[in-house]
Amino acid sequence: MRFVFSRARHRGATLVEFVIVFPLGVLFMLGLIQAGLIYMAKLQLNNATFMAARAGSLNNASEGTIREAVIRGLIPFYQSADDTNDFMRILKANIKAHTGTLLPGRLNVEVLNPSQAAFDDFGIEDPDKGVIYIPNDNLEWRSGKGSSSNLELRDANLLKLKVVYGYELKVPLMAGVLKRMMCGGKIGVEAWGNVDFADAIAPGSTDCLLYYRQDRIPIESFAIVEMQSRAEKPN
Repeated sequence: MRFVFSRARHRGATLVEFVIVFPLGVLFMLGLIQAGLIYMAKLQLNNATFMAARAGSLNNASEGTIREAVIRGLIPFYQSADDTNDFMRILKANIKAHTGTLLPGRLNVEVLNPSQAAFDDFGIEDPDKGVIYIPNDNLEWRSGKGSSSNLELRDANLLKLKVVYGYELKVPLMAGVLKRMMCGGKIGVEAWGNVDFADAIAPGSTDCLLYYRQDRIPIESFAIVEMQSRAEKPN
């Protein structure tokens, strides 16, 4: 009797351990899968940002050209494996990418350089085109540092981009876990940092409203290339 009772207690302890450890193990495995997908998305975004920088360097740092190139690089995120027709799959993904990135928190493309200060220092008016441009020729013979930008002309001819994309979390439970961690709430233990809704919509919680509450996570990418054409902006 004593031996049977001991075995029963052992089985009960094993069941309790399983109930405690199994959910944590599943959550850990799902987190690894989601981290891998985010890493692959970061690589795709890096490539899209670099291709956009190259396109911008050849097209006078046109913000429209740069954004269009980024969107083209994000088309793989919008493809459906259920569509076996390659042409239609890419066409539909292209339309989804252009419409989806218009929503708040989906895509933000920022030209960090040439900045307004660089145009103030080195900008030359072109009355024929109605633009102000930064000279791009004979840079080895041009010297002097701008007073506003504190840059040399060669540095002002570097196109620097920052792209932030709101990547959709697709692995089950991960969106809810991140939303709970980043935005807080009234449920769960205090160790997770409970906050009320007024705190969640505070100015410092912009990422929460734009990304985590939309089941997305912000991914950043930067690219720097040398301008192959003169940077221009409307006069």
